[in-house]
Amino acid sequence: MPGAALLLALAAPAASPAVEIVLAPRAERGAVTSLAVTLRFDGVAAAAGAPVLRLPLVASNVDTVAAAITTLTARDETGSVTLRPRDVDLPVAAARDAEAGGASREWIADRAISGPLTVRYAFPVASDLPVRGSGPPFAFRTDDGAVSGAGHVFLAMPPGEAAYRTTIAWDLSALPKGARGVSSLGEGRHTAAEPLTAGQIRMGFFMAGRVATWPATPPATGFFSALHGTPPFDGPALMRWTGTLYGHYARFFRQKTPPPYGVFLRFNPINAGGGVGLYHSFVATYGRPGGPGSDPEELQFTLAHEMFHTFQPFIEQPAGLDSSWFGEGLATFYQRRLPLRYGLVSPAAFLADLNTHAGRYYTSAKATAPNRDIAPNFWRDTRLRTLPYDRGMLYFADLDDKVRKASGGKRSLDDLMFAMLALQDRGTPTGNADWEAVLRQELGEPAVTAFRAFLDGAMPLPASDAFGPCFRRVAKPLRRFEPGFDAAILATPARIVTGVVPGSAAARAGLRDGDAIVTWTPQDYLQGEQAALMKLTIKRDGHTIPLEYLPRGETVDAWQWERVAGVPDTACAL
Repeated sequence: MPGAALLLALAAPAASPAVEIVLAPRAERGAVTSLAVTLRFDGVAAAAGAPVLRLPLVASNVDTVAAAITTLTARDETGSVTLRPRDVDLPVAAARDAEAGGASREWIADRAISGPLTVRYAFPVASDLPVRGSGPPFAFRTDDGAVSGAGHVFLAMPPGEAAYRTTIAWDLSALPKGARGVSSLGEGRHTAAEPLTAGQIRMGFFMAGRVATWPATPPATGFFSALHGTPPFDGPALMRWTGTLYGHYARFFRQKTPPPYGVFLRFNPINAGGGVGLYHSFVATYGRPGGPGSDPEELQFTLAHEMFHTFQPFIEQPAGLDSSWFGEGLATFYQRRLPLRYGLVSPAAFLADLNTHAGRYYTSAKATAPNRDIAPNFWRDTRLRTLPYDRGMLYFADLDDKVRKASGGKRSLDDLMFAMLALQDRGTPTGNADWEAVLRQELGEPAVTAFRAFLDGAMPLPASDAFGPCFRRVAKPLRRFEPGFDAAILATPARIVTGVVPGSAAARAGLRDGDAIVTWTPQDYLQGEQAALMKLTIKRDGHTIPLEYLPRGETVDAWQWERVAGVPDTACAL
């Protein structure tokens, strides 16, 4: 670690240190414009020149507020402390289905620090489009008199793995009457039931202002939800459905007393319909009427996926996106398997979701790209970004089918997943070697060989009946996704078009090299929808121009599944 080592001195050696985080949003003319943060630590000791606080500059391709914090004050038991900013480059680490580390900002003490420490800082919030394009919905948004964001992007915390007795509190005195503050711990002031590391604290979500909740009064434990804005569907009905599924998940994962679990729903102008799992919570996003993220049935699968992340095992070595095939593949497999098992989605909805992912994968020009290509290009190429979800899901579907057939129906992928959870509960990071050991014990060495081939890009092809007796595999002609220009520019701040393909649908629609893209249809969504149009707003020579076209290229035979006639719906679930 750069610089002097940080030393955390506990006020009571036998107890965890404590931190109280007070969040104070400020509003002007009904819109939240800034957030003030106060951190009160009960005991911190740091040598002069040591990093006291740290916050990534970018979290999973989302800019944090680190560079926007211009005034940060601190006091310990002897008086004011000057904390000087310094930028460092840290190793990338896993943060469940997000990433930590990388380019980061640290705040360095100008003198030795001891005893209670209070830090205060503030930053502006807005609803501008994220300059880096695609990314999880971490960034602060202010809409309809409320504000929300993930701790990943605004909570500066001490480096290290210390766990804190954590309290989240709100100061809503600068907001209009009736404002509410909700975090992953619940509504209002809450102390976490267990000590949390800095990484876990940052994996919380925070929402304040004109906020609606379901139930109207969130319970002390179990499921609750919060949303701001006005979704183009019945938000409370979707939240009730999600709460029912959460109860099934808790029983499936053998939790006798489920902890508080929050679902946060907000508008997203970039990749509506997506979401991200966080600490005891997840955030889902909705879009404009008629566009991506406006169909509540599709959002059910997003919610099922993101909530599954809270319970599932993860592979932590290699860290980050190199292991996303496991976390995202499992969640994409179970996002439809478990809701169908519990009677919460229909076989028709199950089939539609399956075919969206299968069609996106089997038409992809990157379908056989090796896993090692994904991490360095994840945010640059949507075809690589979706591989962990789609190829991972098909790998697990094939594996589940093989385990069921080899065991005469007595075992399934469920058993292998619980074996990985047991390994994870040891407290040491799990890796590919652990997964190979589970495979070897279940199916022998051929399963390990097949897994390694999968990582090298081998195309999974589940058996026709791999998804149960109601569905069978068929080949259908589908067209490849073809944006018609170098779509990597969508992950750049300027988004200046390059590489327009002559004769492509984009070129025929009038897109030119040198155009600046202002808004666009999410590519992850476009890949899976054969008839969906790319809708662009571009700037050219000072003029704003709307363009739209069908981003499709050559036709290929792709695997899909269809309903088997004569099998009743009641026989479909596995």
